[in-house]
Amino acid sequence: MKRNWTAAALSASAATVVFAATALAQTPSPSPGATGTPGATGTVSPVTTATITGTQTVVATGTAAASGTAVTTPTIYPTVVISPSIYVAGCQGNFPFANPAFQRVWNRTDLPVAQGKVSRTWFWGPGPNTPGLLEAYKEDPTGRGQRLVQYFDKSRMEVNNPQADASQPFFVTNGLLTVELISGYVQVGEKDFVKYRPACIPMSGDFGDVTAPTYFTFQGVSNTQAGDHPAQNRTGQKATETIDNTGKVGTDTAKGSIAGTEFVHYEGATKHNIPKVFWDFLNSSGPVSNAQGQMVNEQLITPWFYASGLPISEPYWTKAKIRGTLTDVMIQAFERRALTFVPTNQGGFQVEMANIGQHYFDWRYRNYGICPGNVPGTPTPPVPAATGTVVSGTPVATGTAVTTGTPAGTGTAVSTGTAVSTTTPVATGTGTSGTPMPVHTP
Repeated sequence: MKRNWTAAALSASAATVVFAATALAQTPSPSPGATGTPGATGTVSPVTTATITGTQTVVATGTAAASGTAVTTPTIYPTVVISPSIYVAGCQGNFPFANPAFQRVWNRTDLPVAQGKVSRTWFWGPGPNTPGLLEAYKEDPTGRGQRLVQYFDKSRMEVNNPQADASQPFFVTNGLLTVELISGYVQVGEKDFVKYRPACIPMSGDFGDVTAPTYFTFQGVSNTQAGDHPAQNRTGQKATETIDNTGKVGTDTAKGSIAGTEFVHYEGATKHNIPKVFWDFLNSSGPVSNAQGQMVNEQLITPWFYASGLPISEPYWTKAKIRGTLTDVMIQAFERRALTFVPTNQGGFQVEMANIGQHYFDWRYRNYGICPGNVPGTPTPPVPAATGTVVSGTPVATGTAVTTGTPAGTGTAVSTGTAVSTTTPVATGTGTSGTPMPVHTP
């Protein structure tokens, strides 16, 4: 498979990457700005740095691969405090939409859910989790090197070209969050990525669950900058492969008896198969709110890959704690979302999109999901923007940007405030101030 991130990985130059260790972050996040008591597991270690040279990939103890050697035992560490004026998960911050086009996209599928007119999973989430933020983007036509983004539970909306026609379907896009979380590279341009670190965050399950595979676990079975792992066309066969939280893969033939597990689509661009249950979900129809505010019945996602992107892994059965119960769940990584299938869920909620918007924000800005065996650093703080506008400044992720041989420029993150590490350890899922986030288990 020839994708931009593959070329980027092969040309990576030496980069200094800050390592850390923390709990496996999952939904919901602890209240931003809250302080609390560290959990019983783990002790705080000093900040250190490690230099990664050549084309090596940032890993925890061992390398995530199909045979599986990744260690996923969590250790709780302090996290970076983000003001609730910048981030509150679950749409509890009452943030306005940063661009009218963001609201139009959200209104179409999620407004009917919010109004109680339809019972189905969220496609974005109950509303924005942040105000408009600025993140690095090399192709910015204004020459400022940034784009307007806004985070939701299940995605990040983006405007890559504010000068384009806002009525066009892809005026608003959503980020390659799955690719970035699995590979440990942050996208800063169409073909430019910055080496950061993989995410030891469970892709499904309750907050703090250590039984489910993490994004880092999927590094050995997915197509990212860390390497390609294509599959043969298996149309007509059943999805019976399994994966555990160490990355070890296997087979459970009994899973083939579950309805919807047969492969019905082979995506030639990424060389991965999609089972019927996910294909039907991506091509499903139902009530939507159109541009005139009328409820009409249409295909929910147009085209089918608009929200998810293309598949970058095969689907895998695994175990995850959902509402406290160890549950069978099938997970498949797509470029922009991770899809989960829980056969025991009620109709309308058997297939859902993971809360990857929460996972990504916590990973990039709050020091969550740092793989065991490493110690915490300080990520670049988020850069707020005036609603719907892009202001001056050049926010970039920490690291060295790489593309097909040409490093992208780096710069300085500009913020209207300063996100600092708290001197009091923040407990995973526990806070003594602020409002606890509701559980949104995918």
